[in-house]
Amino acid sequence: MSRVRVLPTGSIVLGKLPPGCSLCQRGRKSIIFITGLCLRKCFYCPLSLNRRKDVFFVNEKQLKKYDRKQMLAEILLSDSHGAGITGGDPLVKIDVTLSIINYLKEVFSNFHIHLYTSGVTLTKGIVSKLDRAGLDELRIHPSRRYWNKIKLALENSSMRVGAEIPVLPGAEEEIIKFAKYLDSIEADFLNLNELEFSETNAIALLQRGYKMREDYITAKGSRETAINVIEWATENLSLSIHFCPAVVKDRYQTSLRLYRRAVSIAKNYQEITDEGLLRYVEVKTDNLVSIKNIIPPPLRETHANKACTSMYYADKLVKKGFSVYIIEEAPTFPRQIINKEEYRLCR
Repeated sequence: MSRVRVLPTGSIVLGKLPPGCSLCQRGRKSIIFITGLCLRKCFYCPLSLNRRKDVFFVNEKQLKKYDRKQMLAEILLSDSHGAGITGGDPLVKIDVTLSIINYLKEVFSNFHIHLYTSGVTLTKGIVSKLDRAGLDELRIHPSRRYWNKIKLALENSSMRVGAEIPVLPGAEEEIIKFAKYLDSIEADFLNLNELEFSETNAIALLQRGYKMREDYITAKGSRETAINVIEWATENLSLSIHFCPAVVKDRYQTSLRLYRRAVSIAKNYQEITDEGLLRYVEVKTDNLVSIKNIIPPPLRETHANKACTSMYYADKLVKKGFSVYIIEEAPTFPRQIINKEEYRLCR
């Protein structure tokens, strides 16, 4: 496996890592969720119930339909250098998808965009439109019936075109057949994603005999299957293959993006933890006047019956008799409190 690299994130790469993946692994991509509608009904689809309908999100933030101003604001807050357009299947809403690609390419001079699709509705005409709009990378997740859509895209565009599929444990033979086909048509890459359990696909996975690992919400054997495929491909194919463990998405793709967003939105009194959480002090009190006498305006924020301030003032507030809580919240919209605990003086 001399051509194989294990990246610091944990990804395993045979050949070249797709440019879109490189940006994702550095937290430099925003996720534009066009719609939850999709013509395929994959039993392993991990989408949550609130996204399995015609809704529009940018990262964790749900927006009014295709609100360009809010979309741009979220991308800037996350300090993104590119975007992944996903769903559902974005091509179900082809006009919206093309409009967004065109808009982002007009606003940013150097902005990498990749798009996921099942390929069901992909035609020569749509491929040409995506190419003219400036799409950089097309990732197709086809059923066997639509493998030919990858060749169609390769032959009718200048985009990088490849495939991205989840790795079902024990499916080496099927994946190798697919990889052989991709190699024969000179596809740019094959991305293999570790199979994840979610609240919406767990029953379907368990019914088919898949089991969850003890240490993570992924299927036992998925990683091993991917490694077996890569080992075989090392000696038999020239195709670039990238195995992306689920932990990469959680610890790097999402966490680094949220850290950058935290840097953008942190208030004067908030610290940013190594995990990208916003940490600060919360004091619940009806006596806001005394709070204002202790803490200068730049380092406090007052509400009806509480005040928020810097960790610097925690000891002083406790000594004054206030009930003080340390808050850690995710820099998402809406904000989500991750930890809340009462602060006590060390004795």
